[in-house]
Amino acid sequence: MSAKWTEGQIHIAMRRCLAIRGWQLIAGEFPGGSDHELYPLNVINPMVACDNSPDPRRHSLGELIPDLVALRDRKLLIAEAKVRYNAADQSKLQLLVTERREHLLLALHTFAMERSIPLLLPVETLTIYPTLVFLTGGQPPPCSSGFSYLRIISDTEARFEGALQPDSV
Repeated sequence: MSAKWTEGQIHIAMRRCLAIRGWQLIAGEFPGGSDHELYPLNVINPMVACDNSPDPRRHSLGELIPDLVALRDRKLLIAEAKVRYNAADQSKLQLLVTERREHLLLALHTFAMERSIPLLLPVETLTIYPTLVFLTGGQPPPCSSGFSYLRIISDTEARFEGALQPDSV
């Protein structure tokens, strides 16, 4: 099944499946960095990007950009999507919601103000759900505490596992 899917198709299916379930798509970035629907959420390290340097490449050191950010009620889904389970994406999300949580909240607040998305405010009241998105099938490790999987079944069908499983929220 995964041979016919690309990361871009997973990304499109993820957006469609979340929208069908009532999630509002807030921010995102397609594979390769081009997106005509959403702005990316750039989680920067303010210690690196504080000098107004004319060298913008320096400011991307330590920058994290989630594949998708979506909101439903006060639940904020932060997703990384690949065709198959990806341990590196899980590490990225873990870093984002732990060591870099302060930077994530600052980025969300700034994004809400600059993009006029008051639904995100106050960001401190959001419950954040790091979510790995990939095709159904295969044997990924069990979801870590607080994590979710969105398993893509088709371009319009998916199922949650872990913290966002329907019985869990």
